[in-house]
Amino acid sequence: MGSHSRTKGKVGERECAAELAKHWNCTDARRSVQYCGDAGDADLKGTGNLHVECKRYCRVAVTDWVEQAEMDAAPGQTPVVVFRQDGENEWVVMMRVSAAPQFARELLALIGEK
Repeated sequence: MGSHSRTKGKVGERECAAELAKHWNCTDARRSVQYCGDAGDADLKGTGNLHVECKRYCRVAVTDWVEQAEMDAAPGQTPVVVFRQDGENEWVVMMRVSAAPQFARELLALIGEK
């Protein structure tokens, strides 16, 4: 991996940590590599029981899906994209970090937990 890619990754991890601190109250979120860097570690530490991998990229079509969900959602609805790759069995949920707290509340209401 070139130095530009490493720098981009570090900057992305710091940006991600700041977003999680802002929207998810993960005020202790920080890059894990600068503290231990063990293989298999999440990109961020200080996120409770969440294993957070941060990915930054130029453009991937999946962001179009999020934008479509946002445009199509009625006021008060939380836009969420659920997708799976052909040949895979597991579905993946995608949303903006800022939408996750409302998504969590809505999901808990759906599954009946308080």
